[in-house]
Amino acid sequence: MEENLEIEFKILIDKNTYQQIINDHKIDRSYQQTNYYLMHPVLSELKYSLRIREKNNQYELTLKQPQSKGNLETNLIISKELKNRIIDHELVNNEVFDILKKYQLDSTMFKTDCFLTTLRKEIKTPKGLICIDYNQYNGHEDYELEYEVNDYLSGKQAFLDFIHQYNLTYHSNCLSKINRLIKSL
Repeated sequence: MEENLEIEFKILIDKNTYQQIINDHKIDRSYQQTNYYLMHPVLSELKYSLRIREKNNQYELTLKQPQSKGNLETNLIISKELKNRIIDHELVNNEVFDILKKYQLDSTMFKTDCFLTTLRKEIKTPKGLICIDYNQYNGHEDYELEYEVNDYLSGKQAFLDFIHQYNLTYHSNCLSKINRLIKSL
C-alpha cells in the first residue's frame, strides 16, 4: 500500500485546444486507462472517492480523501481476480477497505457499474506532470487538462503560466471525473 498527497490543478478544455497542446509539445507517454468507480452515499457525504483503475493490464484500488490542499491518495495494487470480486460485490479484505470499516462500509456495499475511459497523454515539466485527457463515459466525452504538482504555490503558478499560452482561465478545479460521470447519469 502506498500513500501520497495528490495536488493537481485541472480545467476542461475544448477539442481544438486539446489538439493544439498535443501538437505544441513532446508527448512523453500516452496510454489508455479505465476507472471503475465504487460509489456509496457515505463516500459522497465524506467527499471521498473510491475507484479501481485498469492500466496496462494492471489494477490499482485507490481511496481519495480530501485534505486542505489536495487529496490523500491511498493506493493498493490488486489482481484482476480481486478487481472482479469487488465489482461482483464479494467480500474482500485489504488495507483500503480497512480504512472504510470505521464508516461501516465493506466491499459488498458499493454501486460498481459506473466507469470512465481515458486516453491520457503526459508531458513532463520541471514543475510537474501535465496530463491531457480525452474522457468517455456514459455516452459523453470531454477533454481535460490536469497539472499534477508537488508544491501548491509554485505548481499553481506554473499551471497558470502554461494555460495562459492558450488563452485559458482558471478560477477553481473543474468537477472531478467521478463527479462529471455522476452528473451524466
